[in-house]
Amino acid sequence: MSIGVLRHLGWTDLVRLRELVEQLPQLTDVVRSLGRLHASDAEETIAETVFVPMRRLEEERREVWTRRVPAETRGIERSGELARMLPVEAVNLGHPKLRYLWHARRAERALLSYRVEGLELERTLVERDSEEAVEQRSPRPRRGPIIAVMDTSGSMHGLPEQVGKALVLEALRTAHAEKRRCFLYAYSGPGQVLEFELSLTKGGLGRLLAFLGESFGGGSDVSEVTAKVVHRLGGKDWKRADVLFVSDGEWPVPVSLPHLVEQAREAGTRFHSVQIGNRGRTGLHAIRDPVHVFEDWAAVGGW
Repeated sequence: MSIGVLRHLGWTDLVRLRELVEQLPQLTDVVRSLGRLHASDAEETIAETVFVPMRRLEEERREVWTRRVPAETRGIERSGELARMLPVEAVNLGHPKLRYLWHARRAERALLSYRVEGLELERTLVERDSEEAVEQRSPRPRRGPIIAVMDTSGSMHGLPEQVGKALVLEALRTAHAEKRRCFLYAYSGPGQVLEFELSLTKGGLGRLLAFLGESFGGGSDVSEVTAKVVHRLGGKDWKRADVLFVSDGEWPVPVSLPHLVEQAREAGTRFHSVQIGNRGRTGLHAIRDPVHVFEDWAAVGGW
């Protein structure tokens, strides 16, 4: 870092604003809700186990009692087989008349015989439904960048200015911690739009400290800065960004504002607004996305 950055008086403001953020946890909650999740284009991936339904053929073996395996006597039955005939039936063969009865009974398969059976191993193919664990790698989801739009008009002078700067600082801190990009638009009157990317590089710190050291004043022209924001959202690097408007809302709604916001919303952009001070329904409500009203001045009474 250059000596000029290290000697900048804005470091004092940086420390005081960080203390202010710690007193206002609701500001942190608003910033953390910014940025839509999307699959990262980087090589970084995550592994997850997915259970996939499967249907497979499995061989099933079972023991079946069958007469084809004469291994065990299991009772008496009627049949025409001589090998299994009971001795009582053989007596009739020695009688001159009863032997005709024996032949008749054999023809009718009515001879008393031993019933023999045995166990046979039967193999069959059965379809079974199961789940198989499969490891899949997918791009690690990340949140999109943040575009902060801050009102620097005269009505923001004083404590609202400090709350707004604290929000910008928290947006940068969150973006840096999550390796996301963060862009700032600071606007006041016509033609007065300050725009630069917030980062913790040497040049980025110099611009940030210069911004934090400035005092607010002038009018408020929201149409020009909204057009610039929508134009940036059309770029590849910022199309997944969420937009955070910070203002007291004390400005008339330009005719072009609803159309510009709706154009970006149809492309998937989410607009969040922080209204500093409870002034009822203001120009910020024309954006129609969540408007977070900050009016807890008691929390920052020491400023």
